[in-house]
Amino acid sequence: AGLSRRRSRVRSSSAPPFFNLMFNSSVISIGREIISGITTDTNSSFIAKKLYDMGFYNRFIISVDDCEEDIISAIKYYLNKVDVIITTGGLGPTFDDMTLSCIAKALNRKLELNTKALEMVEKFYSDLYRSNMIASPNMNYKRKKMAYLPKGSIPLRNSVGAACGAYIQEDNKHIFCLPGVPKEMKPMLENEVLSRIKPLSTSIRISRTYDFAINDETILSKFIDKIKDNQVYIKSLPTGFGFKNIGVRFTASGKTKEEALAKIEAKRKELQKLIP
Repeated sequence: AGLSRRRSRVRSSSAPPFFNLMFNSSVISIGREIISGITTDTNSSFIAKKLYDMGFYNRFIISVDDCEEDIISAIKYYLNKVDVIITTGGLGPTFDDMTLSCIAKALNRKLELNTKALEMVEKFYSDLYRSNMIASPNMNYKRKKMAYLPKGSIPLRNSVGAACGAYIQEDNKHIFCLPGVPKEMKPMLENEVLSRIKPLSTSIRISRTYDFAINDETILSKFIDKIKDNQVYIKSLPTGFGFKNIGVRFTASGKTKEEALAKIEAKRKELQKLIP
């Protein structure tokens, strides 16, 4: 089910005014292979871009070790900072897959066998067995482990792998736990998560980049300061000295694409008038 927009959004005192109009989010990737540099974290950038396009201000991307203390601390910290937390990794059957048990502890909830999650996991292994891909469909304790969720969780269907995800609502905050394998994470995000958080944002975000005939960012930034407001976020994109132009990215939100583009075009014209 979708979410009501009647939520108290978390504001950042240090964020640009443009971003304080939005709901905040954070992406937490969990896994020793991530923090050790063995595996490149492509999940976080993929999720952050989806959130950005939907009108969220993704304030944080962090990586955490497979360490109970660190995971619990991260969840508690970011619950006080953002409206939506999306984690990846740590949902599988091994000893170091501990995301859900840590979240249960962070929220002071019991970790319990979820009957719907159990059905999902059972079906996955039954299908593998019928396809002659495994020797037995029986639910051993390692398989069953993937059906234990924090009390009150809604299981999220994994269309590719064994471990289901979880959606947990804590007061006005929303936590989504997704697998770490990208081919499992992406369809779960798109099919199970985005539709649930869409009601939190009634706008879409558009960005456009234009080149301006100016070669000194210190001068350009003065012009940007004169026209900036809370409707359009304007960011210069210098490539170094020796070039005749500097790119400027304009970002705006609106109920429609046309509304956002109109805001961008108005600011583009304002900036152009200031450049000699």
